[in-house]
Formats: sequence, structure tokens, C-alpha cells
Amino acid sequence: MKPRILLQQQQQWKNLFKRQKFSTLNYNQLNHSTKILTSNQCRQSFIDYFVNEHQHEFFRSSPVKPQNDQSLLFVNAGMNQFKPIFLNNNDDDMIVDEKLKRLRRAVNSQKCIRVGGKHCDLETVGNDFTHHTFFEMLGNWSFNDYFKVEACQMAWNLLTKIYGIDPRRLFVTIFAGNEQLELETDLETYEIWRSIGVPKNRILSLGMKDNFWEMGQTGPCGICTEIHYLIQEPDDNVVDNKQFMLNNSMEIWNLVFIQYFRDENENLKRLEKNF
Repeated sequence: MKPRILLQQQQQWKNLFKRQKFSTLNYNQLNHSTKILTSNQCRQSFIDYFVNEHQHEFFRSSPVKPQNDQSLLFVNAGMNQFKPIFLNNNDDDMIVDEKLKRLRRAVNSQKCIRVGGKHCDLETVGNDFTHHTFFEMLGNWSFNDYFKVEACQMAWNLLTKIYGIDPRRLFVTIFAGNEQLELETDLETYEIWRSIGVPKNRILSLGMKDNFWEMGQTGPCGICTEIHYLIQEPDDNVVDNKQFMLNNSMEIWNLVFIQYFRDENENLKRLEKNF
């Protein structure tokens, strides 16, 4: 091996180590005020909550190598195994799998690999303490069953009562609207969070990049609302500061409301069913 190449590789490993060390220090410096759960406990509590308390059907993780999907090299999201439902939402006869055809509520913990395509975390791993190329994505799914109200209530209850997270450590984001797509601010979700008890100054309005979910250039899409965890202790003096909250938090839940289908001309068509 040429010396210059060897030195370059050594430097790459040193940089990676520094990034990993930086991430570890950040994590260890956190002041945890909630329950300490293992990953197994976190996963099982999530599944039990939706199965036992909200009548969801548990789906095991599908293999990370897609079985019948040529569009993906690896499974990269929890919704992949339910794509037949999303893509044929107006015609149940197009869904071959009988189990999927009758499905209304589901919960899963999907093994995901993100090393390419739209969702690629290779360049992000090591720069923070939240991203990994391999992880498990927890998800609860409603197929034309419950929608915004129940989804927000279920998520908030799980985080604050089952996981024991201090509500003062949480804030949420909603869709701010988009004039070009003729989409208004999601005031419906705003009012839902207010009814749950989230203070006004803990509800932030963000744009397409943060609060509009899309599967690809075309296909199912919709607005979303995120729940973020404040890493630093809440400071009442700066709690109204939007940038402070975004800079000192991490997203822990994304509630996606799939209501539209985007065609090749970027036009949005309202779906007959909500997901």
C-alpha cells in the first residue's frame, strides 16, 4: 500500500474517532430526568401499548433486503412493508396479501438500513448522537381508521405516561403551509395539541422541509407533525426562542398524515382514504 494512501486512511479513522468521541461526550453530558429504559424495554413497551391499549395488530420486521420491491436496495423505513396499501389505497382488490387487505391498525419495529438514495445517513453518522446507518424504526399505522386526534393523543400519552418523559422537555412542530401548493397552515393539528395541553410557545410552525412528508418525487405524501425532546433543561427565559428549541433538541416522533398523491407534474390530488 502506498504511504500517502495509508496516511489518508489513518487520518480518516482519526477523524471518525473524534466524531464518535464527540458524540459520546454529548450523550454522557445529558441530564436525564426520565426513566432509563433499555432498547428492548423501549421497543416492547411501544408494541404492548398499541396492541393492548389501542387494538393494533403487531407486524414483525420484514427482512432488510426487500422481497418484492425493486425500487429499494435496503428497507429504509417502517412503512415499506405496507407499500401495497399506500399505493393502491383506492382499490383493495389490487392488494394481493389478504392480511394487508383487511388491516386497519398496525404496529411494528422495522429494521432499517440507510446508506443510499433519498434517506442516506452515511455522512451524518458521528456528527451527532442520534443518527445511525442501521436502526429500528418504531411505528403505529392507521389505514383509513383513526386520524389526527387519536394519533396525537396516543403519542403524547405513550411518551409522558408510559415512558415517563417530562412534558416540559417536549415541544411539537406543525406544517406552516405552502402558497405554491395551495396548502394552508395546519391549524387543525395546532388546536389538537392545544387541547392535549401543549403550551402555545411549544408549538412551532415549520415549512415543507420539516413538516411535509413524501415517499418520493411522486406518490403518496402529506403534512406531518413532529415531537421533539429538549436536551437541555428548559429555560423559562428563552423558552419562546424558536431557534433555541430547534438547536437544543432532537426529533423523537413524526406523525405523518398521508392525504395526497403527487403526480409527475407535481400536482396534489386528495386521496379518498386517510393514512
